[in-house]
Amino acid sequence: MTPPTLHLVTHMGHDGPWLLIKTAKEIRKRRAYIRTQKPEHERALRLRLLKIVKAPLPPQLFKADAAWAKADAAWVKADAAYYKASAAWDKVINSPEGVKFHAQVCGCAWTPEQPDILRQLEPSS
Repeated sequence: MTPPTLHLVTHMGHDGPWLLIKTAKEIRKRRAYIRTQKPEHERALRLRLLKIVKAPLPPQLFKADAAWAKADAAWVKADAAYYKASAAWDKVINSPEGVKFHAQVCGCAWTPEQPDILRQLEPSS
């Protein structure tokens, strides 16, 4: 799957960073939101200032953008590794060995099938 084209855009919101990187879809959604949800007296200004930047980035901004893109790619990779490790952890702690260990160290009524420990507060039938 090809990633969407990114655009530099000015003033997506009134109090955020003045320059953001967004997809065309995000820009269209924001413009539609402004047209329908923002106070009427603000709409013209908001739409006029929300622009796609056509000018090349100055060197400092280009360098910062490249560093940000590199960090973002590392974050995406780390995030995927985190979710993979988290799924492995969940699988292990809910395995028969994990359930046995839980019973040994805790002894409460928790099970993978009934993970809500607060149900122990309910009166017995």
